[in-house]
Amino acid sequence: MQSPHVQIDAAIGGNVKVPSILDPVSYTESRKDEVCQMLRNMTNTTHQRKLMHQSLPTHMRRRAMSYEVRRLPRRFRTVHAAQFSKSGVSEKKKRPSRKYRRKPNNLLKEYERRKRAFVWLETHVWHAKRFHMTSRWGYKIPLTPCNKSYRSSYRATSKHCLLYDLSYEGCVEVCGEEGLLKEGFRRLCSERVGLTMAAKAYTGGQRAGYAWLYEDGAYPYNCLGKVRFVWRPSVQEDGEERRTVWMFAHPTFYRQLVEQLVKVFELKNALRKTNDTIEDITRNPADIRCPRYRSKSSGVELVELKDTLNRFHLTGPLSHATIVNTFRLFNPPTHVTQPSNRTWFNDFMENTPKYKKILTQQSTYWTDVKDLTSPGELSPGEVIALLVQDPRLNRPNRRTKALPDAPAPRYNFTHGIPPEVVQQPRAIRNFSPVWDETIRKRISEQMKTTHELNQLRSSETLVPGELCVAETHLQPLPILLLQTPGSQDADYKRLGYGSGWDIILPAGYGLAVWHSFVMWGAKAVGQQEQDMIALESGCDRSGVPDSQLGRYEAVRKHKDAWSRYFKKPNNKRVNYTKLAIASPFRCPWTQLVREWTPEGTERPYFVLRDQEALAKLKLALDRKFNIHSIGLPPDALVPVLLTLKTRGNPGDNAIICLPNRTDFRTNKQNRLASIYSPVYVEPLRKDPHGTERHVLRAQHLRTLKRLRNRRIREKKRLQRANPGTLVRIPKANNRALVEEQLKRMAELWLPATPATVRNQCSRECFGYVTQGGFSLSEGTVNGIGYVTAKGLVKLFKICTKGTVKVLVRGTRTRGYRFATIRVAC
Repeated sequence: MQSPHVQIDAAIGGNVKVPSILDPVSYTESRKDEVCQMLRNMTNTTHQRKLMHQSLPTHMRRRAMSYEVRRLPRRFRTVHAAQFSKSGVSEKKKRPSRKYRRKPNNLLKEYERRKRAFVWLETHVWHAKRFHMTSRWGYKIPLTPCNKSYRSSYRATSKHCLLYDLSYEGCVEVCGEEGLLKEGFRRLCSERVGLTMAAKAYTGGQRAGYAWLYEDGAYPYNCLGKVRFVWRPSVQEDGEERRTVWMFAHPTFYRQLVEQLVKVFELKNALRKTNDTIEDITRNPADIRCPRYRSKSSGVELVELKDTLNRFHLTGPLSHATIVNTFRLFNPPTHVTQPSNRTWFNDFMENTPKYKKILTQQSTYWTDVKDLTSPGELSPGEVIALLVQDPRLNRPNRRTKALPDAPAPRYNFTHGIPPEVVQQPRAIRNFSPVWDETIRKRISEQMKTTHELNQLRSSETLVPGELCVAETHLQPLPILLLQTPGSQDADYKRLGYGSGWDIILPAGYGLAVWHSFVMWGAKAVGQQEQDMIALESGCDRSGVPDSQLGRYEAVRKHKDAWSRYFKKPNNKRVNYTKLAIASPFRCPWTQLVREWTPEGTERPYFVLRDQEALAKLKLALDRKFNIHSIGLPPDALVPVLLTLKTRGNPGDNAIICLPNRTDFRTNKQNRLASIYSPVYVEPLRKDPHGTERHVLRAQHLRTLKRLRNRRIREKKRLQRANPGTLVRIPKANNRALVEEQLKRMAELWLPATPATVRNQCSRECFGYVTQGGFSLSEGTVNGIGYVTAKGLVKLFKICTKGTVKVLVRGTRTRGYRFATIRVAC
């Protein structure tokens, strides 16, 4: 038997004894020469056919070594570089970033090219990096932030500060004698809606207000929209002094507003000869930045200041502290300014000596009110003019939340109001150089860019953080602060909710001021967040049915929803015919009012804004007034606020219906049994067009297949007739056929003109919800809607006692739920 340590060597024969223990030192010494020879061969590039990364052992190779030298071991990188240098192939450099590759050669020219289709705001580039942008009303505006913002936006309105750019609203300046201006504005407003632009509370210039404007003499029909206006303060007691009014209008009716003002004041284009038509008078070339219209007989002048002013809207209790920290009052220099450092302020002070005293009084008043904890503590619509330093000089290094520094004795209500606050002359608080067009133009031209300011700082600043010499000579900035009153109805929303400031400043300083607001803690939001705030405050801004903005937004939303609906396959579409929903994507107000009007006339509808009628209607909902004594017009839509009593979120375009007696009994039983299901479920309807749609779709597919086969046969015939050549035939021209099929199918899915809107379902429809959703401030599902006057009268006959309730049903559900209503005044 052989030993386990004995092996047979076939080459030499016999037995060979193998040691059972291996000495590592001796083994390494014996392999040393072989390892050295391997390294010499690897480092020798004379007869080497492989590259360095190809010569490595298999376990050391990596795919990235072929193009990334840093993947090689350090001891082999020199050899790799030598190989590439001898081969004449340059080493591949790092690929530039995608941002660098997409950057045009001249960025400013590229921006100017992209601005031709839609106007950019001064804060566009800042928003485009952080927001989803959208094209609206001829502008590029921010839609919503890229991060989560719904709840944080509400917290900003209730506890912090919310910031929104309203610069897309165009400004119209009207100058003339006060009597003529008042007479003209009364033709566009109505005292039945509330205080007009000619009200004494606004003509002094101490307050800014809102007003609903109509076409000349067309009240209550043909509503244009809601404007924000402010009168230039008068510092003289001469009644014949020329006055100036600024009106900020939405882009959807800005052009109509200018045309109505030209018509009312009988103006002519001051920059060119025109015909007698209003459209031709207001038509101006694109190179005219501020068109002018003038009347030689009355002296009234109108100037379009669109896109020449920046207007930022701040909402929330900390908006006042944000403004206080962002702007520092400008202290006029006491010594004589050198000619090289003169600004517009020096010339303005020489031409207007009284401004020095006015500036001192404005600074004193701002010092008295700067410690307020909320803008809602001031008088509604108060206007404050300030002269402040360049906001870039007062910007924190890190984002910091601005907090008020209010002393405790100020809120001791046992003490009276300080006499110096009462004795301040209110007329001069609003006197500001920002009203002067020449001053605004000079401010915009002489503004130092941020790049120039940084260059001056790098060359002149000796102590980091201290102002350099050039910064002390920067021109001051005149601004206007317009207070926005918040909630005035404590029964619906806490007092002061939604209050804030509107800041008006000249062009050029928009981005600088915006950066300062953001660095001092203001949260920037987009259009979607503004709609959410409107729902929270119960103030409809973009869905008013009879305004130009409401019609425009209704058409846009219907077009988008209709397109998304028909892009889905048939089995993924909601069949609204089975749900008994006549118009799921828009509110057919014209047809609804016509069906509720006894005569059935074609008179246009309008939204009821008569304050006296709304006040009586509010008393009628509280069972304190007879609704039949109000005399509501039959073609009027009454604005209402709805609050759902149970679960459910109907959303936009939900129908408002009249309840039955059985619905009240079912609601009472569900409430006692703690059941939260709908009080009534609409029975599922049959689709009368389902079979017809199926047949039309099959025919359309067969037609397309037949046309395709015909083209294939034609191509084969031509190929046989021309052997050896590649035959091409034109593409199928089926566009008209496909569009016609889509139009026919769309009419079968959603008829453009439904047979009836009032009786589209089991419960009688008399209104629609334009905006609905969950309210974070109330903890309930709220909605803003409009109902017909005749339907509201019938509702009072059904709800004879208790709270007046209506039935609300969403467009994607069959369940009806009760909701309470209140008048939106």
